[in-house]
Amino acid sequence: MGKHIWTDKDIEVLVGFMEELVVERRRADAGQFRPGSFEKLAAKMNERFSGGGFQISHCKNKVKRLKEKYQFAVDMAACSDFGRDDVK
Repeated sequence: MGKHIWTDKDIEVLVGFMEELVVERRRADAGQFRPGSFEKLAAKMNERFSGGGFQISHCKNKVKRLKEKYQFAVDMAACSDFGRDDVK
């Protein structure tokens, strides 16, 4: 199992497939994906990108990292000094 280098397009497609899984009710009440969801996600990625070599672990790790980045952004936005400045 080698490390997979994710492109922006890979991530965009992965998130789209994750949205499909949510619509299909493949997410449990706790917000986690149900068993078998990452297998389906890896299969969809490999169908979309022939020769992509996406493995279940690649998808799990990428989702984990995306969640961490999202939580970091939420935490930053919650800080009282954080805000958007169109000039800067």
